[in-house]
Amino acid sequence: MSSIKERAAALNLAEKLSVVPASGQVFKPVHKCLQWRSLITYLKSTVTIKRRRVHMKSHNDCFLGSEAVDVVVEHLKISMKFEDVTRPKVLCVCQALLDCNVFEAVGAKPMGKDQKQVFQDSKNSLYRFIEVHIPSVDELERGVLAVGLQAFFCNIASKKLEEQTIPPPSHVEMLDGPDTESLEASVDSLSFSPSKGKTVIDEVWQELTLLRLLNLVEIPVLDGILQCSLNPVSPQKTQLPHSHPDLIHSSNHLDRKVLKAFRDSQEDEWLFAAMDCLDFLSDQSVVDLSRALPHCFSEDPSGIQKSCYEQPLLSSRSLNNYKLLVYGALAKHYSHTDRAPLMPQQMTDIYKAVIDLLVTAKLGTALEALQLCLKLLPSRNREELRRLLTFMALAAEPQAIKLDTEMENRLAVKKSFSRAILHSKNLPKEKEDLMVVFMISNIHDIFKIPGALHKQVSDKLVHLVQGKQVDETADSTFCLQVSKRTYVDSTKTTTNDELWKLLDNIHCNIKISSKEKKRLLGQFYQAHPEVFNQYFGDSAVTIL
Repeated sequence: MSSIKERAAALNLAEKLSVVPASGQVFKPVHKCLQWRSLITYLKSTVTIKRRRVHMKSHNDCFLGSEAVDVVVEHLKISMKFEDVTRPKVLCVCQALLDCNVFEAVGAKPMGKDQKQVFQDSKNSLYRFIEVHIPSVDELERGVLAVGLQAFFCNIASKKLEEQTIPPPSHVEMLDGPDTESLEASVDSLSFSPSKGKTVIDEVWQELTLLRLLNLVEIPVLDGILQCSLNPVSPQKTQLPHSHPDLIHSSNHLDRKVLKAFRDSQEDEWLFAAMDCLDFLSDQSVVDLSRALPHCFSEDPSGIQKSCYEQPLLSSRSLNNYKLLVYGALAKHYSHTDRAPLMPQQMTDIYKAVIDLLVTAKLGTALEALQLCLKLLPSRNREELRRLLTFMALAAEPQAIKLDTEMENRLAVKKSFSRAILHSKNLPKEKEDLMVVFMISNIHDIFKIPGALHKQVSDKLVHLVQGKQVDETADSTFCLQVSKRTYVDSTKTTTNDELWKLLDNIHCNIKISSKEKKRLLGQFYQAHPEVFNQYFGDSAVTIL
């Protein structure tokens, strides 16, 4: 699967998005994003985070307000080469980070419900980073820093400063992150509202993905597909961070950490893929697997192991026993009949089209259509499906650990997990199995995005930035606008062709008796005499 940097390079947005609007103002959204991201990253990596005691109370994972100001001052002076970096100005920057929930105050509450927290340059003020929130550039520069980070410190016009300090677009480094995050900077210069600007990239991806899919397969109705894309699955509750970090972590949280550490210590691809799927299991299943781990070490005859922390590598026998425990937990979780499949039933028309392509041996077209279909899935469904299929591909190999004494691994894996991937009342079981087997066989390719789609998205974003309106359906045969005369002629020609086939079927069918054939031909002549005369010619009278 291609990385985010590869996708960004394919889009080539760095050179295309530095456009000059009609007003003459130069927009450099990528550079603004780099400035803030560099500042936040440096602060997180440099400031000292540890357990601290203030006013007879201890707090975990905290840093001092005064130390944060020192770190920001150092970064602005040395790394960003800013002048006039005073502590009062840096205090405003830290206040902006606090307002945007980059970090939060610890052990301090505002006097009123509507009063915001005030950042304090003090050794008695503690703060803690909030890992689940990444603010946008617009949020960070709203308020006291509305003029931008550079203009705030350098006291010169932002346009002139940007022209002097910003490197050429070809040297701008693209950021790592999710698909939408790596492209967010491209729409900062658009005249959209902030709420609409955040979703414009998702809309472009969905629109062009669906358009390209319609060029490959025939889909009669789009309502279900659009509804599936616009209503993603709610995030998993078990993965939310602890609401009270000062308290001792719950048992299931610690058990997940233990299993993750054990997974990282093993050099087994099968086990690594299986334990990647544990993020989507219930807390009770994870606790049971974690508690069973020390017993595998205690029963290991290869040596004396007092705990799993002293001997991270299991013997082959003990490792296989634990693999079977993990496989059993995954099979139990994904075999529940009340689970909704990871591939929503609203996209059944796409599944049917892909299966028809597989039946007719059009494997290349089927693969691209499946790639586009998976791109339309909600992000959480797509990630869980990728992890599950990766594990299924490894577990189905004949040389892998034997999963069932009565059947081979491929059948056991398909029996345990197929229903969790694809299940629809409108699809026969054998066609569902064909689809699942094709996905497992092409696990390294189905989650890639076609290069042609990358180019279309890149061109579309450039047109949006430049204010151009381009009709992507101009080259699509299913959306051509024709005249009324052309439509009538096409309808008449298609109808005559189908009537001709029907008449030929009646006349040439040897299974119909002569009496029945004559009766059907007579009915056809009464309804469509012109087609009848064209088909039989001069012998039409003798036929009747």
